[in-house]
Amino acid sequence: MKINFKAWGLGGKLIFISTCLAVLSMFMTWADVGFLSASGFQQQGYLFLILYIYPVYKLLKEESINKKIGLSCSIVAVVGSILYLGSKSVEVFGQTVNTAGTGLYLFVLTAILLTIGIFKYEV
Repeated sequence: MKINFKAWGLGGKLIFISTCLAVLSMFMTWADVGFLSASGFQQQGYLFLILYIYPVYKLLKEESINKKIGLSCSIVAVVGSILYLGSKSVEVFGQTVNTAGTGLYLFVLTAILLTIGIFKYEV
């Protein structure tokens, strides 16, 4: 397995970039209430990265991705991260406040990019 970024098409590049950004998002703030914040690792966001393993493995092996499996992984990542984002809303003094941090928003974006990358991926 090797990284051959120049040889990959648009789909392969999107899969790789989205995975790198998803890992980077783990180090960023996923929950922030002003005086207290937590990273993706502290929020167990790394469990979402399991869904990136199959597409990245196939990309690095330069093998075709089974579209049903790949899209299933990416769609679960999108839906799961959006649901997780929605769970970060709390009510404070009668006002609904979303405590999601920038890392969580970045992860949602990377999951969407992963889906597009898998859809566009060709060997």
